[in-house]
Amino acid sequence: MSETSKGHSKFQWFFLVVCIPVIFAVILFSVILSLLGVNVLDKAKAYGSEIPVVASLLENEAVEVVEEVNVEYLNETIQKLEAEVDRLQVTLNEREEEIKKLSDEQAQIEHKAAIEEARLESEVQELKDLARTYEAMSTKNAAAIIEQLSDEDALLHLSQISIEVRAGILAKMDSELAANLITQLANQ
Repeated sequence: MSETSKGHSKFQWFFLVVCIPVIFAVILFSVILSLLGVNVLDKAKAYGSEIPVVASLLENEAVEVVEEVNVEYLNETIQKLEAEVDRLQVTLNEREEEIKKLSDEQAQIEHKAAIEEARLESEVQELKDLARTYEAMSTKNAAAIIEQLSDEDALLHLSQISIEVRAGILAKMDSELAANLITQLANQ
């Protein structure tokens, strides 16, 4: 037992006298350097990367940390991009609905315009037919009919009649009414 206790005592002596003070000194020195602004951990990794066995351990650890950070960053980026895609898809759907609505409105307006144009063409054709009727009548009878119309209708009818026939009709009308109609025709 005495040999065993001597072995333990030498180990204990070495541990208490050498190891603990060295560990304490290294920790104290690291704290002081950290307070002075030196990054002790990075320096230790730099020196450790020069030692072959320690270098391979540090590289594997660094690669794993970088891979984890990259995976997290890429996952966050994917989530942001998916959210952006969803937002843009909603905007696209809204715009497509708006385009469809505007296309329908345009079709309705074009349809109404076509109906109105056909109606106007019909009215113009009726006025031309009416003008030919006045031209076929005697100027005395045409003047009697136009005198019975309102000023607006009389102007409309007279504007469609040829100038020669219009002159004959106005000559057969009451002079005051004829003067008024001629003035209004000139102002058109």
